[in-house]
Amino acid sequence: MDITRNMNGVRALVVGTGLALALAMGAAPTPAMAAGRVGTTKVMVRTEIDNVEFKVPTVIPFVAKADGTLQGPSEDATTIDNHSAYGIHVTNMKIDAMNTWTIAADAKAGTAQNSIDFKVGPDGALQNASAAMQGPGLDLSKNAAFDMGYQGIAGGTDKIKLKTSGNVARVTRDIFRVTGEGDQVATITWTVEPGAHTA
Repeated sequence: MDITRNMNGVRALVVGTGLALALAMGAAPTPAMAAGRVGTTKVMVRTEIDNVEFKVPTVIPFVAKADGTLQGPSEDATTIDNHSAYGIHVTNMKIDAMNTWTIAADAKAGTAQNSIDFKVGPDGALQNASAAMQGPGLDLSKNAAFDMGYQGIAGGTDKIKLKTSGNVARVTRDIFRVTGEGDQVATITWTVEPGAHTA
């Protein structure tokens, strides 16, 4: 009698029986295991403040009439355009005077030479340049007129059309022989953020 061969047969039988038992247990889970088979994962989306893409006018060219009234460009030619896939909002407008110009609340009042006043903004929400020079500028975060929808939204609301008005007085600078778009009186710095800030 071959004892080795018989022992190998017994081992195979024991291993086979154990494997069958393990498979049977795995195929029929207990109620406690079944209760934890469902999980939930949130899917979120956000953007970063530096991901905003937009375009502002490079220049607002005024023409001064004889009485000092400023004639501005067409509002269709001076727009702030949203180039982002989500809405954005102008939150701040800061103005700095350039050269020897004095930006006043009313250019015709007072005695300052090279005095100018102007307003710029969407229809019904023009902002006074002299106010935008104060401190950090004008906080526009709660002004719905400065909201823009996502790029390509119907109705053209992905842009702000800028209207303008203003006056000059007591001008000593030569505003006729200047080159390019004219004599620079100010710079406007626009700050935008993603989303609407009207609440």
